[in-house]
Amino acid sequence: MNGIPILTYHSLHAPGKSYAENDHVALARDLVAIHRAGFEFVAVAEVAQRLVDGDHAWFEGVPRVGISFDDGCNHDYIDFEHPGLPTLKSFRTILDEFNHRFRPARPACATSFVIASPVATAVLDRTCIAGRGQWDDRWWREAAAGGLIDIGNHSWDHLHATLPFVCHLRDVRDDFSQVDTLQDARMQIEQAEAYIRGVVGEGRSTGLFAYPDGRSNAYLRDEYFPGQSAIRAAFGTHPGRVDASSDRWYLPRYVCGDHWSSPDQLAALLRGAG
Repeated sequence: MNGIPILTYHSLHAPGKSYAENDHVALARDLVAIHRAGFEFVAVAEVAQRLVDGDHAWFEGVPRVGISFDDGCNHDYIDFEHPGLPTLKSFRTILDEFNHRFRPARPACATSFVIASPVATAVLDRTCIAGRGQWDDRWWREAAAGGLIDIGNHSWDHLHATLPFVCHLRDVRDDFSQVDTLQDARMQIEQAEAYIRGVVGEGRSTGLFAYPDGRSNAYLRDEYFPGQSAIRAAFGTHPGRVDASSDRWYLPRYVCGDHWSSPDQLAALLRGAG
């Protein structure tokens, strides 16, 4: 089947130990299943660049899968150890262990779409986790240089409802589709991209954006993004495969837990039946 499925995971989602309750468990099993199904792993940045370049034939070649992570919690990259609890393997460790065990022709890799504001993530560490200092940018530069997980833009502050203030003229929360003016877009997207580039180093930003909760609007897709140069593609969370006809500013992704929650459902998705 033509097109590239992009699979998305959240390292914050780990309330239980089962596949459906823990994206770390799901990712580990899915990597093996994808490999055994004959799919090749591809960087999300390459998918975007092939689309920008108009390389239509590439989307009709061997079956490929891209991997992305959303929000940028430290569990994307750093193992979590807490007294009395088993170690929570980070997504990086899971990727690394899979690559060493199975030696795929193209190693599994991923893009982590991070919330950029250090003030926002310090608050989110308290309101969304447990205030243990597990949400910051200390790992971004090493990740961007390592080749396993690169860094994408998931907005300045996600317009998150638990923040005392957000960068939005009307103080809108939990609805990124309300980023519908140039000033709001600059605060949420350009400010985030500039900060990310300052942390990861020159030339190491992916230039990719993922809409928080997949919420977009016509202004961003049709006016703002086509008129700027820092971001080269933007991703939503609507199901579908990226192909040569996809809208560069609203690319589809499948989200673990929303679009599949079992190995059988993933297998159907990969076959094109999901």
